Amino acid sequence: MVRLRAKHLPHRVDITPHEGDGAEGDIWGTPRAERPAYVEQKTRLVVDRRATSPTIGQEITSTAFVVLLLDDDTLPRSLVTAWKGTPRERTSAVIDSAYFEYRGTPSHVELYLE
Repeated sequence: MVRLRAKHLPHRVDITPHEGDGAEGDIWGTPRAERPAYVEQKTRLVVDRRATSPTIGQEITSTAFVVLLLDDDTLPRSLVTAWKGTPRERTSAVIDSAYFEYRGTPSHVELYLE
C-alpha cells in the first residue's frame, strides 16, 4: 500500500479531537501537537457533516483544506490549528473529513475547515 510520508507534508498543525457531548458541553480529547500536514487556504463548497450544526447536510463554505497522514484521522467538529506562530495562525472546526486508503495510491486523510 502506498502511503504519504511526513517528509511529503511541509506544514504542521495541532489537532484537538472532539470526542462527544457531555452534560456541560463538548468533550475534547488530548491535543496532538505538530502533526505533519499540507494546508491550503482555499475556499470551496462542502457538505456540512457536523452532527449538531444548524446547517447539517447543507453546502457551506470551507476556507481551508488540510491533508494528513492516516494516523491522524480526524472527525468533524474537531479543532485544527494551522500556521501556528505566524500572523496567519487560526483555529478552525472540521466541517467534513474523508479517509482515503487504497492500493497503489497515496493513502491520506482530507479535512475541510470552517
